[in-house]
Amino acid sequence: MKLTLRRYSWVLLFQFALLGLDLFCNAFGPSLARNRLQTAIILFVTQDALIIAEYLLFTLALHSTCVYQVGASHIILRNCKLFMASITIYFLLSAAQHFWIIYLYRQPPAEDGQQWPLGLIALSVGQRIMSVFYYYSSKSTALTMADPRFKEEHLDWIADQLGDK
Repeated sequence: MKLTLRRYSWVLLFQFALLGLDLFCNAFGPSLARNRLQTAIILFVTQDALIIAEYLLFTLALHSTCVYQVGASHIILRNCKLFMASITIYFLLSAAQHFWIIYLYRQPPAEDGQQWPLGLIALSVGQRIMSVFYYYSSKSTALTMADPRFKEEHLDWIADQLGDK
């Protein structure tokens, strides 16, 4: 499958839509799901599925390049290290936060009035901070994947990159 400009614009639009939905779930999810277990589960599963879809979209764009087809995906991946690290850490932090919140729904309310333990608050802050790196690296990676040098018409550049190993 060749990644044409028209197809890439749809991939890019879909990628930004996924990021926007993830941002919505991240910003408003806990307040929308307050005291409603089913709503919380739906929002949290949706957010985790969006992160996985973002990764799958990245791999789709990667596999559509000529660089990947000639077996030199390391040329692209060396520019996407931050994205790979941030999406992994962000997904793990999000999933951990979601499991902990769902677990708290199953527990009786605390007697001291505090709903979230300090560990969960720290995890939520860490997840929110990591989300900034994830959003930035996702946008940066989308622009990297749009580089026209990775397409078929730049085979000389790809050969030069392979010769520099």
